[in-house]
Parts: sequence; C-alpha cells; structure tokens
Amino acid sequence: MENAMTTGLPKDEPFFYEEALRRGRTVVIALAESDADAEQAREAFTRAGAESLDAARERWWLGLRSAEDAAYTARGGNFRGDESPYRRGFEAALAPESRTMSGGDLDTWLAARHGDLARTPAFRAGFERGRDYYRGLGEATRLPRSA
Repeated sequence: MENAMTTGLPKDEPFFYEEALRRGRTVVIALAESDADAEQAREAFTRAGAESLDAARERWWLGLRSAEDAAYTARGGNFRGDESPYRRGFEAALAPESRTMSGGDLDTWLAARHGDLARTPAFRAGFERGRDYYRGLGEATRLPRSA
C-alpha cells in the first residue's frame, strides 16, 4: 500500500482499499501510462462487473449513515443539513496522515486539506466519530490474547 501511494494511487483513499480487503473483497489497481490507457482499463473493469471505488464508498457510507445520523442528532446537530461537512470530517479521520496526528499538527493538516470547513462544528463532530470508528476497527481485528 505504501509503495503504491507513491506511484499514483490517490493518497486520500487507502482506507477504502483497506476496508474492501477487510471485508474479503478483491482490490485491483491498474497504473496506466496515459489517459487513454486509464480509460481502457476502466472500461474493462466495468465490463467485468467490477465495483468502482466511488460506488464502494457510497455503499460503505449508506451502511453507516443511520447510526451517524442518530449520533449527531443526539448531540443536537441537524444531520440532514450538515451531512456533507460531517461526512467530510468522518472521512478525513480515516486518512493515513491524520491517524497519528493530534493538537496543532492535526489542526494545521486539516486546515491545509479542508480549509475553513475543518473548523465547523459538523466537520469536527464527523472527524471525532471517524476517529472512534477507526479505533473500533483496530479493536475488532485484534487477535485475542491467549491465556
């Protein structure tokens, strides 16, 4: 994954590849040398019935949406009005760079990546929920200690 990210794989999407692998799915990455080659690869994947990353991301969010709506609404938020910035914050928490940052470094990174949106209450609430979600994945995939 680390090597692929330096050769053309979008840096903000590794979580979705990891999530697919966690769910037992197969991930195929084609590194094209030209736009024409990239289009040809996309068409071949589509003909073969492959799911696009965008479709996988939407399906993933739909699976989380009702729980996130309930959590945000319980905190007094308006999920219908704030879903977009909330989701952006949630997904920002899943970016490899943000997983280990805190304090001023994190604030600087979020501001550089998301601008003023990163300071909004909806984005911050989504970010904190995304961090909790990611931590929960780590706990769920740890092997139990032997006695």
